[in-house]
Amino acid sequence: MTLNELAYDLLERVRAELSDDEYIDKRQLKFWIHNQRALWLRNELNRNRTIDSNIIQDLGCVELEVVDASACSDIPVGCSVLRTIKDIPNAIELHNKTLITRIGPLDQSIPDFTFTSHERAIFSGNGRYNVKHVYAYLLNNKMYLKFDEECNLEAKMLEHVNIRGVFEDPTEVATFTDSDGQACYSDDEEYPLNRWMYNYIKDAIVKADLSNMIMLPTDSTNNANIELSGLQDGKG
Repeated sequence: MTLNELAYDLLERVRAELSDDEYIDKRQLKFWIHNQRALWLRNELNRNRTIDSNIIQDLGCVELEVVDASACSDIPVGCSVLRTIKDIPNAIELHNKTLITRIGPLDQSIPDFTFTSHERAIFSGNGRYNVKHVYAYLLNNKMYLKFDEECNLEAKMLEHVNIRGVFEDPTEVATFTDSDGQACYSDDEEYPLNRWMYNYIKDAIVKADLSNMIMLPTDSTNNANIELSGLQDGKG
């Protein structure tokens, strides 16, 4: 199901729980779906479950730029690194890892880079057998690549990378494009969530989130209808 379809379905489920003059916006419904999805996935995957391909999103062709390695942009240190131009959406955090499932070249026949923490990356790649490895790490929402420029000229020439992961808010992926220039996500495309989990999420939203509905604006027109902005008239 798409996110818009899920929002419609959730609206039908909550109608009976609201009074005649209650108002609910589609953005609120979608926020609840994102929030509960992230919570349920985190709880499930912390139990060492396998990561279903249905919940993984692909950021397509992520453009890189060359920047100075200095922590302060106005105080260069003379050493360059590669990093993504765009911020990477927040991936779901588990007890022992961040759910970035792939960072590597666009050519999927080439081995992936090693995704690790910034602290580990700066001490990696100095050994005899890993000197040609590329280490990727997240810092200030950017993905950085660390490698030995003399031993890995191919990495030095990279202009794009491919990143996949399980992200907290799937809609943030819409700012990324694939090789054809198409957006990597739309609310009218399949939402990264398995149907069995959505049934639990729907019940959780009704029980947990609807208890706060009294804080939302009421129907000022007193037309005894539950209004869902953008969904009632068929807009996405």
